[in-house]
Amino acid sequence: MIEIVKTKADLCTGCNRCVRECPLEMANVVYQDENGKLKIKIDYDKCIACGRCVPVCKHKARYYTDDTERFFDDLKNGVPISLIVNPSTCSGFPSYKKLFTFFKKSGVNKIANVSLGSDICIWAHLKYLEEKKALPMITQICPAVVSYCEIYHHDLLPHMSPVHGPMGCASVYLKEYLGIGDNIALLSPCIPRVNEFENAKLAKYVLNYTKLQEYLVKNNIKLPQKETDFDYSETELGSMCLIPGGVKENVEYLFGNKFHIVKVEGHTVYKKLDEYAEAGKELLPDIFDVLNCAEGCNMGSACPVNRNLFEFEQSKKISRMKMPEERRKEHFEATYKKYNDKFKLSKFLRKYRSVKSALPKLTDKDINKAFKLLGKTTYENQNIDCGSCGSETCLAMARKIALGISIPFNCIAKEKEDV
Repeated sequence: MIEIVKTKADLCTGCNRCVRECPLEMANVVYQDENGKLKIKIDYDKCIACGRCVPVCKHKARYYTDDTERFFDDLKNGVPISLIVNPSTCSGFPSYKKLFTFFKKSGVNKIANVSLGSDICIWAHLKYLEEKKALPMITQICPAVVSYCEIYHHDLLPHMSPVHGPMGCASVYLKEYLGIGDNIALLSPCIPRVNEFENAKLAKYVLNYTKLQEYLVKNNIKLPQKETDFDYSETELGSMCLIPGGVKENVEYLFGNKFHIVKVEGHTVYKKLDEYAEAGKELLPDIFDVLNCAEGCNMGSACPVNRNLFEFEQSKKISRMKMPEERRKEHFEATYKKYNDKFKLSKFLRKYRSVKSALPKLTDKDINKAFKLLGKTTYENQNIDCGSCGSETCLAMARKIALGISIPFNCIAKEKEDV
């Protein structure tokens, strides 16, 4: 995987906030540096770049990178670039039309709303279901979820929808159907989006909200007063696709209750995917709609941490208000019939890869050995479960020591006993 999320070791205090927030057991490695200080680094073979560790780090030791600087450098050098913009930009940047004017003045040729791709994405999912009868299915709009399955759950890859996400569909549409030969850039609220487009080769640049704001401040850029709108804007249901349950709402609007759809988003999504892998096929829903971020892309991992919940709720309200009334359903059906005539499904499909990563299995003997290293030999001290080490339980901490990704020095109960 690309090294998107990074660590400044000199700023790391070993506080374990990142360990506690991370949904993955093996993505963070605790160690002592040459001065005996506790530090935490990332194992990039295990990290899915979900970005949760970045905002919880109070010492600015965790950060992420994107292509903002390279994007503007290439524009200055005359590289032809068109931009695809996530619809949450409208709520993330209240002056987004002035921002678009700045982009145009900087050399951007065309600006497209991802909602175009959202409509195509929904159409392609439904078309794929009709043609392939490929149920049960896991939707894959979220790149962190894709990375999780590619690394940890190869058994789930056959269930993953092969349809590109909205940004991917929008990129294909611009290139294949509008004939735009520019390099494609994405303005996204999502840290792991870089992984998606590095693999799919559908975009040259990923700009994230926070990094773009930092660039504007760093370069003392004041946005022009003139407003510019999208060159290619949303159609129909696309504005709903990137909020929690957006896929579910789209499918149910068009098909009623024909499909059994379950949606999960936020911190529990990876445990739910584990449960999905263990469940019998007869228990699985037709469609499993999953997102890494609890509030969807409108409050994605690359959004400023000071986003107000009620600003987000207002943006959801506006999106829903844009949905058509029942009297326009015939228009929708006509639109999707038009897509059937216009688009070739294979253009909007992708493939997955099985990423090889060492995932050792532990025995009771391994766990007992780790408990001995911790000095925990009784039921009571094996169940203190204070959480200071970043693990929920002492057993989870013992597992990490057995896996070689944590050390006894990280256990505050042990250190107290030693003192």
